[in-house]
Parts: sequence; structure tokens; C-alpha cells
Amino acid sequence: MENLIVKRINVKILVLTITMVIISGVALILKDYSTTVIVLIAAALIFFFKRKHEVYTVTGSPVKRESYFFDRESKSALESVLHGELGDNSLVMYFSDNGSGRLDVIMTKDENYAVATIFHYIPHRYEQDSDPIEYTGPKVKKLARYLKRCQR
Repeated sequence: MENLIVKRINVKILVLTITMVIISGVALILKDYSTTVIVLIAAALIFFFKRKHEVYTVTGSPVKRESYFFDRESKSALESVLHGELGDNSLVMYFSDNGSGRLDVIMTKDENYAVATIFHYIPHRYEQDSDPIEYTGPKVKKLARYLKRCQR
């Protein structure tokens, strides 16, 4: 699973940063020093914090990570839904802002690949409670629809 998701340079951010550096250079030539400094600092900060993003290597699609929190009593129902058939008639669980359980989902933007992992809370941290469940193909779209239905 981990070798399928890698961090790569974000080309859009790289182009944006280079453009901002060029604008900063033009502002310096025009002797507008305050604009030069502001744009150069903004370019450096954007590049420093956003230069890499996670990508699914098979399709090249960006990956997003989300966490959903639930109560301990709902864990078995959630596991049965995740291991079973996801559909419009699946049990709807409403996630909250915090809880004794956490569902971490890694999903590609094009919805071709997803991994779901359940964690449980022990004092001061969450520990992995189950093996990661991998989804490919149409099951990913069903998982995405299910998670959207479960959000309040």
C-alpha cells in the first residue's frame, strides 16, 4: 500500500512560485522594493509549505487523507459495513468531531483507489485496531458516496 502512494513535487505550485519570483524581479527592476519583498516572501512560503503532494503512482492522481470519528459502540457496525457490500441500503453512521474510534481514509481524487483503517483511542493517542482495507474500482465510488451520506 505505502509504495503505491508517494510524495512528488507539485508542478502547479512550482510554476506559481517561479512566476512569483519573476514578478518579484520585475518589481525590483522597477524599484518597487516593498512589492519585491512581499512577493518574494510569499513565494518562499508557498513553495516551502506546498511543494510536495501525495500521488497514487498507478494513475498519477492526487491523494487526500481524511479522518472520521465515531463512538466505540459503533465500531462493529462500521467494520461490517466496510467489509461487506457498500450500497445505498448500507447502515448510515453519523460521524462526529471526536470520539473513541477513528476511521482514516486515503482516497485518490479520481476515486480509483482507497484505503480505510480503523483506530481506537487509548489515553493520549489512537492505535490501529484493524488491518487496512483496500478498495479499487467501483467500490471506491461506493465508499465515497457512503462517507458523504454519513457526514452531518
